[in-house]
Amino acid sequence: MAGRPSSPQTRNFLRRLSDPQRMILLAAGNGDLSKGFENVLDLYHYAHNEGYRSGMELNSLQIGRGTTNNPDTSKPVRDDIRE
Repeated sequence: MAGRPSSPQTRNFLRRLSDPQRMILLAAGNGDLSKGFENVLDLYHYAHNEGYRSGMELNSLQIGRGTTNNPDTSKPVRDDIRE
C-alpha cells in the first residue's frame, strides 16, 4: 500500500478501492459504500470484543453459523436468490 503512513490522529483518509474491496463494502452497506464501511467497522468492533486481534486467523472467530432465529429449518431463510 503506497502513500503516507497513517497515524492514530488521522481524521480523514483517501484510499483507492480494488474491485473486490468495493464489492465487499457495497454488500456490507446494501449498496451504500459509506454504510458498508460503518458496518465493517461495527463487525470488527464485535470481533475485537470477542477476543479477535489483528494477525489472528479469521477461523478463530466463533461466529454462529445460523443467520436467523427461525426454528423451522424446512422453510428458507430468504425467498430470493442473490445472483
